Amino acid sequence: MAARDNVVEMPIKELVIERVFDAPRERIFDVFTQPEHLQKWWGPKMVGIPFAEFEARPGGKIFIAERALDGAMIYIVGDVREIERPSRVVFGIHFADANRRRVAPPAGTGLPANWDDDIVTLVTFSTEGRRTRMTIRTLSGFTAEWGEKARFGWAQSLDKLGYAAVDDMTVAPQGEREILITRSFDAPRALVYEALTNPEHVKNWWGPRQYGPVSATADFRAGGHYRFAQGSPQGEVAFSGEVRESSPERIVYIEEFEAMPGHAAVTTVTLDERAGKTFMTLRSVYQSPEDRDGVIGSGMEWGARLAYLQLDEVLEGMQ
Repeated sequence: MAARDNVVEMPIKELVIERVFDAPRERIFDVFTQPEHLQKWWGPKMVGIPFAEFEARPGGKIFIAERALDGAMIYIVGDVREIERPSRVVFGIHFADANRRRVAPPAGTGLPANWDDDIVTLVTFSTEGRRTRMTIRTLSGFTAEWGEKARFGWAQSLDKLGYAAVDDMTVAPQGEREILITRSFDAPRALVYEALTNPEHVKNWWGPRQYGPVSATADFRAGGHYRFAQGSPQGEVAFSGEVRESSPERIVYIEEFEAMPGHAAVTTVTLDERAGKTFMTLRSVYQSPEDRDGVIGSGMEWGARLAYLQLDEVLEGMQ
């Protein structure tokens, strides 16, 4: 996992952020530069990345689509200026429309409306024993307000990058209406099943801990119901539904986000034990392609990744 950032804001010209990760330099470099990983960590925690392009070569193109919770889209376009795996990368980016044409900075970014420069960033990766120190240095000028917003955005992005670097979770759309998640846990299947279905354990891993306590009620027998809820800066986040099947090998349940009734998914979880580890496959089927794409763009991957890292801790305490 990651250590606290060391942030140095230089007057107008430069912003420097450092973060140390418990992972090898090659792994951190690849997670930073490969688009399939970049989608997992770019942007603040409640921002989804439905599409990312990062050509890891000098002159390579960058295109990132960000979707906010309200569905608003922001597009980032740029190019790779320098790259040396696994030690450094320099890139420049600016705001664009969906057709990759430069546009004025969106409101709320802290940049003036007439800003027409690229934001140039140098990122270096250095080895410290078995850990990696990443130093992010924004080289182009900016306003103090933009610097503060950039610091906040990078801090949350690096939190997500740290999670993406240390677990084996995969998230992928399937067909038009499905999301497939795979993840392994270093615990027997019976314990994983208990932690997933017992509300006393669910309270300890479901939802970001910084948002406070989780309310969990559940009867994970066929025909039973569950409800998991937690406060957040945007208000209560609650999921509930009916349990259709439940055994240590397979769980099937309805999952509905209570703030958006009528858009429930059917989720099937299979648990396969091999050599003392449990391999989970979670498949959610949504009612429409739009529902599925909205979930992907909501930042759900960050939430799931964080929850399962917390579940790792719960499982360790149960053994």
